[in-house]
Amino acid sequence: MPIDRQRMRPWLEEQINSGKIQGLIWVNKEEKIFQIPWIHAARHGWELDKDAPLFMNWAIHTGKYHPGVDKPDPKTWKANFRCAMNSLPDIEEVKDKSMKSGSNAFRMYRMLSPSERAAKKGIAFTSPV
Repeated sequence: MPIDRQRMRPWLEEQINSGKIQGLIWVNKEEKIFQIPWIHAARHGWELDKDAPLFMNWAIHTGKYHPGVDKPDPKTWKANFRCAMNSLPDIEEVKDKSMKSGSNAFRMYRMLSPSERAAKKGIAFTSPV
């Protein structure tokens, strides 16, 4: 029986908390701010295992990549991951804190609380009783 696929936010929180991916860290856990390594594949010394494990893990989790069967496609994995992140209503990029070029490039994101998400949508949030 197949295991149900997790939604991206809880899956991502597990990835951050595991500490298994270098550079994928909480910058401020209380405020739910985290950074994702975002190294450009054209950079000299780029390595699949070192620079794309998060994107590969997401591709495996979503069934888009089967190690040993499919040919690795980090460009597509990264594009799919970026699109999934951009579509989430409860995660937003902290663009002024991201560093998108260089050998230590990263993107900074923040997970929104239900009230912040509601405010972003322009609706009043009522806490469940």
